[in-house]
Amino acid sequence: MRTYRFTQVDVFAERPLSGNPLAVFPDAEGLSNEEMQAVAGEMNLSETTFVTAPEHGGHARVRIFTPVSELPFAGHPSVGTACELVRLGLVPAAGPSTPVVLELGVGPTTVDVEVRGGLPVAAAVHQGAPRVVREVPPAAAAKVLGLSLDDVGATAAATGAPVRLGPAVVGTGLEYAVIPVADTGALARVRLATDGLPAFERDFGEPYPFAFTGDHDPWVEARGLFPLQGIPEDPATGSAAGPLAAHLALAGLLTPGEIRVVLQGRHIGRPSRLAVSVAGEHPRFTDVVVGGGVVPVIEGELRL
Repeated sequence: MRTYRFTQVDVFAERPLSGNPLAVFPDAEGLSNEEMQAVAGEMNLSETTFVTAPEHGGHARVRIFTPVSELPFAGHPSVGTACELVRLGLVPAAGPSTPVVLELGVGPTTVDVEVRGGLPVAAAVHQGAPRVVREVPPAAAAKVLGLSLDDVGATAAATGAPVRLGPAVVGTGLEYAVIPVADTGALARVRLATDGLPAFERDFGEPYPFAFTGDHDPWVEARGLFPLQGIPEDPATGSAAGPLAAHLALAGLLTPGEIRVVLQGRHIGRPSRLAVSVAGEHPRFTDVVVGGGVVPVIEGELRL
């Protein structure tokens, strides 16, 4: 019999049993691709990570699986895994901010782990320079979200005249169809048109609708609905919050160095807070950073 220890943490969380749960296997040597996928299905969380020895100079090779497929990058698995590597002593804490380099499918990815009293409490993943791929027709966005055309698009205050935002495909690690909707009421009414979802995702990527809250904190609320990945609704999606932050920064609504909070997960009872920021100068931003708290909740053992 083979045994593999695992831990479960809540990511982008301020307390246990909130945020997005993540299972981490800190020593997954010997597990095959098929076994990793089967284990991720068994854990039945948004993502499960498997850590093996580094291959290209990073601290660890990390593979990320949803219940149905492997991902080259994801936000909350990067944040949660980096914290666990520090907590378990696999990466020594190097002061209040400890950089951890994860070897992911997209390449080396740096996660800054915040350490207090010798323990990791939060982390932020650097997603790199953003790219706007193309606009998304509002009618297509409205149809896939199950909303009216009037519900798609949002106006927000910026320096000078108000800015009108439309949907667009934006990438920072992964690409998403970032879709502003009129208000949080419209966001609550989103019901994916599952029959048209495969074609929409093929053309534009996974939809990530959001709305301005009218408050400074949290600034916007978003929903991550990814049924084709086996995730009916994701409590927090760091890989999508990055493109969202980039979309707002490119519109002049988020200035370099400014940190704002994206709320997610409220509709499924898993409130999550994702802190987003950008670096560089408009419009050539050099980095998008997404971070939040990490809370350990479960330790266990897998037997095969």
